[in-house]
Amino acid sequence: MVLDEDYRILHVGDPMVREHVGRNLWEAFPHSRPLFEPYYDQARRTGEPVEFVQFYAGYVARIRAVPMGTQLHLFWEHLDRIDTLTLEGLRDSIAHALAIVEEQEADLRREQARTRLRVVDADST
Repeated sequence: MVLDEDYRILHVGDPMVREHVGRNLWEAFPHSRPLFEPYYDQARRTGEPVEFVQFYAGYVARIRAVPMGTQLHLFWEHLDRIDTLTLEGLRDSIAHALAIVEEQEADLRREQARTRLRVVDADST
């Protein structure tokens, strides 16, 4: 998804949400503003990508907000669906989602360590 400086949706990659192109993000996705805006604002303010995990509309998603000029590019990866039908289903689905997030965090730390090692290795030659 691509947003302009006023949080208007300029482009979406997901055909399921194409009807929202041209709309304000906060109007298209009610109640999402307090969950996402602080991260999006941080990306705009710092000029650096921001990555975070958020629960919204029954899903757990990893979101990467990348500022590009006046636009903000959002990359969503749905990690899991949260089962809210029963307490047991809720507990199990949250545990499963947390396990996925922890596994991805471990993978990211390993990749960052490999990158640092390559840089050290390249400098030592």
